[in-house]
Amino acid sequence: MKSIDKLLNSNTSEIGFNKQNYKGVTKLNILGLTSSQINENKFECSAYILSDIEKKSSKSKGKYINVNDTNKSIENFDFIILQNTNETKINLLSCEKPIGMQINHDSVLTELRLSTLDSFDLDLYIYKINNNLIFNFEEVLKMKEILNSIRSNWFIFLDENNLSQEEIQYIYDLGFMGIVLDLDKLSLKDFNKIKTNIKKIEEKKNGKI
Repeated sequence: MKSIDKLLNSNTSEIGFNKQNYKGVTKLNILGLTSSQINENKFECSAYILSDIEKKSSKSKGKYINVNDTNKSIENFDFIILQNTNETKINLLSCEKPIGMQINHDSVLTELRLSTLDSFDLDLYIYKINNNLIFNFEEVLKMKEILNSIRSNWFIFLDENNLSQEEIQYIYDLGFMGIVLDLDKLSLKDFNKIKTNIKKIEEKKNGKI
């Protein structure tokens, strides 16, 4: 079974403190979300999040857990992601696959819940937020409270795929190790533009947040 260990270890900076310049390291990893078969030669991502389709891949492939999933149905996937904690019938405590969880920006999480989630030591988290909120400092404060309460590998999932250079730089400065892109809603031209902009990410001398 493949794992996403290499992906998760590819960016060693902690959340909010991207100060080191590691040559040859991808500044932002891409998780490609798709419900159909895709051409990896066109949409070359670090890993993929698939629907219930089986897909042979040299890259790691994962899926969002739903209410119908069992240990059998996830056998051919390399990692799993919780989107709704009510929709799981799998014993996650004995699951050997890497486990991720998606948290929506509008979710209300108490300090106790954040502490509990942190204690599970999940392999990755996805933070889903609207593009028009990421530069709002009040919303950033809320986001950072959650990110700093759960020390993990954090990806960001924005509602719009067409990210500008400024947005990509900002995502990196916030300390995310990757982005989730909906490949079914993204043209090849825009995908390649995002990859080009990731290569243009600049290191900051002083991490501020």
